[in-house]
Amino acid sequence: MRVRLIFKNKEKGATVPFHHQYYLFRFFKGLIKKCGRDEFFNFKHYNFSGLKGQTTVSKSGLHFYSSKITVVFSCSNKDFIDSIIEVLFSLPEVKLNGLSIIPHAVELENEIEFQEETKYICISPIILLTPEFSSDSGKKFIHPDSNDFADQLRTALLEKNELNDFGGFEFYPDSSYLKKLEDRGKKYSRVYPIFDQDIPYEVRGYTFPFTLKASPALHQFLFENGLGLFNDKGFGMLDLAEVTPGSQTVPYFTGQLEN
Repeated sequence: MRVRLIFKNKEKGATVPFHHQYYLFRFFKGLIKKCGRDEFFNFKHYNFSGLKGQTTVSKSGLHFYSSKITVVFSCSNKDFIDSIIEVLFSLPEVKLNGLSIIPHAVELENEIEFQEETKYICISPIILLTPEFSSDSGKKFIHPDSNDFADQLRTALLEKNELNDFGGFEFYPDSSYLKKLEDRGKKYSRVYPIFDQDIPYEVRGYTFPFTLKASPALHQFLFENGLGLFNDKGFGMLDLAEVTPGSQTVPYFTGQLEN
């Protein structure tokens, strides 16, 4: 299931870094610890987007001017999501770097009946390679049209034991989109900071449309848990290319959890 965590913006114009997944990761890890559930302490099969709202960009980062700010949070385990929500709404406010936000409501995205062939866009960058300390290996560029790109995705999927029964997949990047950006000198991959046990690394992430041919069960898992590596750190979140983001939601939490 996927929910949208909606916050009230306490101070319009406040700033967070352009890539602020690390601050959100630390925040969600704090919620997991605070919920006190042993079975969730090392749980990693969840995913989240960056902060969404009306922004302007400066050298210091993203300035949020909207009255409400949203984060998409996703996981196949409803009990895990409910535990996160319960702890979240016990907090009077949340501080994320320079931003102060107040938990307001939660909306549930409607369930999707996946077809075997589905086109996606990237809400957050897809990471292919595990970085190494004092090495640039994690920043290596792999062209999305190459066999190596699809092979690295398969390797990342195989690291998740739950995928053993889901079968394989076929990956088709939107080649016309890639060529258009390349011809214009624009980027669809960038190097991002990432922290593992508070050790800083740099990794290359990719954001572009693509089509995936797979079983509906695998589509469901990837849509809820993310594609590629470091999903629990806010990377690899997907959305359907043909659905307007934010349009498919229903109220989920306005004071008490739905059954």
